[in-house]
Amino acid sequence: MSKTSNYIPFEVKHKDSIYHDSVSYPNDMYKIKKYSDFILSKAENYIVTRANRSFYNKLKLYGVEVNYPESNKIKNYDDQSLYELSNFEVTYWIIYTYEKDKFRYAFGLEFNKDGNMISEDKFPDYSKNKDFENFIKPCSALQLVENKKRFKNKKVDFIELAYLDEKNSFCWLIQEKLEIEKLGISKYALDMFYVNANSNKLETIKKKKGSVIACGIKY
Repeated sequence: MSKTSNYIPFEVKHKDSIYHDSVSYPNDMYKIKKYSDFILSKAENYIVTRANRSFYNKLKLYGVEVNYPESNKIKNYDDQSLYELSNFEVTYWIIYTYEKDKFRYAFGLEFNKDGNMISEDKFPDYSKNKDFENFIKPCSALQLVENKKRFKNKKVDFIELAYLDEKNSFCWLIQEKLEIEKLGISKYALDMFYVNANSNKLETIKKKKGSVIACGIKY
């Protein structure tokens, strides 16, 4: 099962925190503790095995999303039967954040109810890249991209930390800024430059395509 909109979000609630009793806020993970403890232990084992304990200790658990089959539509969070997860073919999205040099990278891992990971890898394999956390400065990556002919007369929208599985490496993702030239509906194709965060090598350029509506008021 892939991630759907038919899910319930959970997070660790602290007794001193203030939060509202609303469906727009994540539920207390304590409600599914007997299930989440098992899944989180599987996730920890996977992360430590693929990366290492040091990397795992730097992660922060953002939350867990429990995805239900479409045949079990979620209508009311107050339905306590929904939290007996062994009765459903659910999957778990475990969302972590990793911070390095004030840049934050968020990623999710999906596990089935048996604790088997069914999503793609989202961070490097330490056994094949022992320097994966030794980053070059993002300004060096930006300078590399700005010197490319393909980037001539373009502007930067943002720089963020990303992961390229085919290179088993974190990358600095530098995206071209969208320039709106006319009112109405316009299609766009923006360049996304992936610069290896370890070697400062431009690994690939991908295209982000879509459409945008620009509105204006005449006086």
